[in-house]
Order: sequence, then structure tokens, then C-alpha cells
Amino acid sequence: MPNKYTKLLLPYATLSENRREPFTKEMERSAIFCFAELERTKGGGLIIKQPTEKLAFIAEVCYPFWLIPWGELSLLFDGLSTTAYALTYKVIPNVKAFMENAERSLTTREAYMAFLSDNVNYFQTSNNEKEMVIPSLITDPNLLEDFTLYFSEATQVKAPSSDMVVLSPTIDELTVSSIKQELENLKSKFEEEVNILYRSMKLLNTTTGNFIKTIRSEIKAVKEEFAEEINKCESTTMQKVDQIRKEYDKQLTKLSKNFEKKILPLHQKKIKFEKIKEQTLKRIEQFQAEVKTCVVNKDVVGERKWKEAIRESKEDLSELEAKVRELDAKIKETENEKSLEIFKLRSECETKVEEAKEDLLEIEASRDAKIQLHKQEMEKMEELTSTIIEQIDKMAKLREATLAEFKKLGIKQKRRKWVLIHMPFYLVCYQSESKKRYVHFPPSFVNSVGFSVKLKGALGKVKIRRLLVPRFKTIVSLLNKFPLLIEQSAVFEREINEAGAQVDILKTRFMRELVRNGLEQLREEGWFSEKEYKAFNQKLA
Repeated sequence: MPNKYTKLLLPYATLSENRREPFTKEMERSAIFCFAELERTKGGGLIIKQPTEKLAFIAEVCYPFWLIPWGELSLLFDGLSTTAYALTYKVIPNVKAFMENAERSLTTREAYMAFLSDNVNYFQTSNNEKEMVIPSLITDPNLLEDFTLYFSEATQVKAPSSDMVVLSPTIDELTVSSIKQELENLKSKFEEEVNILYRSMKLLNTTTGNFIKTIRSEIKAVKEEFAEEINKCESTTMQKVDQIRKEYDKQLTKLSKNFEKKILPLHQKKIKFEKIKEQTLKRIEQFQAEVKTCVVNKDVVGERKWKEAIRESKEDLSELEAKVRELDAKIKETENEKSLEIFKLRSECETKVEEAKEDLLEIEASRDAKIQLHKQEMEKMEELTSTIIEQIDKMAKLREATLAEFKKLGIKQKRRKWVLIHMPFYLVCYQSESKKRYVHFPPSFVNSVGFSVKLKGALGKVKIRRLLVPRFKTIVSLLNKFPLLIEQSAVFEREINEAGAQVDILKTRFMRELVRNGLEQLREEGWFSEKEYKAFNQKLA
């Protein structure tokens, strides 16, 4: 908490781009007096009679703001606590505990794997949220943007003028300092969490990488360990296999020769019958030619003789074809028998080969089993590490997103010291019977009597309304809460009424004379018709 702070005062009226003429304090207060009169209820009403309001006071009030340096930012606090900011953030698991457990598990691969398995869901995204309510902190980006522009026009003062109601902040330095410290603690906690999360990712990635290298070295060692034994066994096994295959080749050759002896005579007979069949077909063709010749020569006896020969030859042909078919069946049956015997012989050979290779396969299976276990361990470790790192990365980005929100909590640092800023506005209190009504007029631009203003006057509209135009919609919205503050607190209302009455711009004859002077200056600029000027001047009397 600072020992002292700077006090700044913001201007109420700022010249607009279209105005070159000076604007005096008398003119300012005269304009506010005119606005107050125009807003005042004059009574009347056809059905329900409205009471006439009286001006209880017109006072210039100073609204307080704290501007507090915080890192590269300046935090803006509403001195009357009409606003608050709720910082909502996700709840994440204890990152310190995770890191400590991770570091403890680095002693052995088994301990590290158990740690990964136990914490595979440690950083699963949770929907749980926490909320830190920061009273009085202004975070509306539009208001902060407007205030940054407005702040550049502030002037340093020891204290605002005595003819203004200077409101004391309801949130004191101690409270603001405490809020600032809470924010700093939370921000530091989040930064530490992000730091630990990224360190955790690096630790897991490095540790898993080192253990993977160790496992690969162990796989290489297993291969080297079994290589010599496998080579010896392989040499012996190949000799046995070669002997088995040689024996198989001998038996296959013998089997093939035996079946060749059976099949050859059948083929010979088949070829013999096929040749006889061809000769018989040729004879039938010759006999048919002779029959045609006998028909031509009308040799009936010869014709009958040759036809008989043809019939006998066809009978012989049928017998030959039957024999050939019978031989084909025997040949096929013998070949099938040969194929079956060869299949049996090959199966016996393969069985013997497998039996011969059994020792070699046993050694290779033992080697492959050990390698497979190492590979499974390696794959599981990589999978668990990848899953956990992915979850940690999401958590880190979640926290970084929250930290990014801290950068939006204020404006770019303007001052290194604490600043109490007073923003002037005018408050008008109307009274009718026992009721009071409050109207505020926010900081404004001062216009010039241009063509558009003259046109509105020609159309019968009151030109003076165009003299002061509110500068910032955001500040208007903030001040709209002020009457509600008065209604909510009888003590505050009494204080405002007492202080407002003390600095009422119409309180004394001298002050009213200043307002009258301002009216004269505004009339000279052309803001009133003669009738309007007389009406306002009469109200001052």
C-alpha cells in the first residue's frame, strides 16, 4: 500500500472539433442551469395532476476512481463500487503433487511405468470452475478505451476546488491493495502452474525417451544373446533338413519310376488301339466308296457285300473305343494313386523337417517372446506418455488462456504511482413535496453554433440542448447508477443533499450573477432566442 498517491482532476467540458471560441466556467454553469430548467417538471396533467418541481440544488460533483499500477497495466477501480468483475477459471489438479510424484518415480522403469498407469487420467478436462469476484474493478473494454483517452486530459491537483462535491472513495487504499495482492497471487499461481505443466511435459518426454533407448538396447542385447545359439542350432538343423530332403528325393524318384512302370504298358496299349482305330476308320471310308461305285454300276451283290464289311468294321470300331476308354480310366486311376502317394510322401517329409527344426523354433520363440515383451512395454510407455502429455498440454493452454484474460483487466500503464482521479459531473436535485429526483449531466463536448444548430432553432427546437453533448456512452452508463446509489442509502442521500446544498451554483446572489453573465455570453453566441433568454434570466431572479 502506498504512503501517498497523486490526485488528478479530469475536465468536465472539452471543446469539440468544430468549436474555436473559448468556453468559460460561467458559460458551463449557465448551460447546466438551462438544462436543469428544461428537465424540471412544470406541473399540469389532464387526468392526474403532476406537482411542480423545484430546484433543490445544482452541484458539480467529483466521481472518484483509483488507477493502480500492476505490472505492465494500470487497474481502474470504481471509487463508489457500483461495479465488480467476476474472474471465472477452470479448476485443475494439483500440478506440484504430480511433478513431485513424477520425479520420485524416475528411479526404476517399473516405478515409472506404474506412475504413468496410475496417472493416465490425472489431467482429464474437468468442468469444475471457481470464481474470484473483484469488487470495484472496471474491465469493460469500451469503458477502459474511453477512459484511456479521457485520462490524457487530466491535470494534477492537490485537491479539487472547494465549490465542488468531492466524493470520497468507498473502497479505500487498504482494500484496493488487498485486491491487487489477491490478483497478483492468483496470477503468480497460474504462471507457476503453467511453468510446472510445461516442465512436466518435458520431464515425461525426456524420461520416456531415455527408457525407450534402454529398452531398445535390451532388445539388441537379446538378439545378440540368441544369435550365436541360433547360428549353431541352425547349422545342425539345416544338415538334418538336407538329409531329410535328400531321402525324400530318393523316395520320390523310386515312387515315380514304380508308377511309370505301371502307366507305360497302359499307354502303349492305348496307342496301339488308337492306331488300329485309325486304320479301321480308313477301311470304313474305303468300303463306303466301293458301295457308291456298286450303286453306280448297279452291282447289287457287290453293294451288299461291301455294306456287310462296313457293318463288321463299325462293330470292331466300337470295341476299340471301349478299350481305349477303359485304358484312359486305368491311366487316370494310376496317376491319381501316384499323386496321393507323392502327397503322403511330401507330408511325411515336411513333418520330419518340422521335427528337425523344433529345437531351432524353440530358441527363436524364446528370443521373439522376450523381444515382444520389450516392444509391448515400449509401446505402452509411449502410449501412456503421449496421452498424459496431450492432457497436460490442454491444461497448460487452458491456464495460458486464463492468464491472457489478466491482460484485459486494465489499461496500458500510465503512471508508476497510485492515482486518485476525480471525474466531474453535474448533479441536479428536484424536489416536489416530500419527494426528490436526481438527474446527472456527464462530461461533454462543447459545440459551436453551426448550421445544423441554427436549423433546429428555426424548426422551433431549443438550440441550447445542442451546446453540450455527452462525450462517452460508457461513462453515461456508469453515472446512470449514481441515482440508484442515493436511493439505496439514506446516509449517502443525506450527505449528498447537504454537500450539494453547500456548493449549489445558485446558492448566493454572487453565484447567480456569474450564471447570468454566462447566459449573456451564450446569448451573444446565438444559443438563445430573445424570448428564451428572458425566460431563463427571469428564473435566476
